[in-house]
Amino acid sequence: MKFKKEEINEKSSPKEYSSWGEIGLLIQIVAAKIKTSNKKYDIILGITNGGIIPARLMAQELDIDHIQFIPVRNKKLHIEEMPQLTTDKKYLVVDEIYDTGQTFSKVKHAIKDFDCDYAFLMRRFNETNRNETDDEITFIGKILNHDKWVVFPWELKSLP
Repeated sequence: MKFKKEEINEKSSPKEYSSWGEIGLLIQIVAAKIKTSNKKYDIILGITNGGIIPARLMAQELDIDHIQFIPVRNKKLHIEEMPQLTTDKKYLVVDEIYDTGQTFSKVKHAIKDFDCDYAFLMRRFNETNRNETDDEITFIGKILNHDKWVVFPWELKSLP
């Protein structure tokens, strides 16, 4: 499916609502892939805002006690607020969705000198972002086959 980045946005795209049950299932799917890979992580790095809740749920599922956050607000990475990372630790970076790849690219560049793998509950493919994570270990819960705006349960102020 081909789409342009500007076509998928909260205001103009049809919406798909994700439930807490689906989130729980996607956490289990991603965690099972990680466990099967025999990879072990010291610290989970959640990308704010959308990755805060998945990071906590993933930490619980993988029995990892240490969570830090990569500060992204309004699509901007705040380098000055980045946690202190070290080269002797293995990091799992968690976010809710890999959509256009813009946030991922900023984060990847900022932490390129550290040992990081990536986990997304959902990922959308298109020609412009299909290969960006191929050189990293990336765990995906679900690949989207539509261009709807995904609304996660923690984003709802009331039921849809």
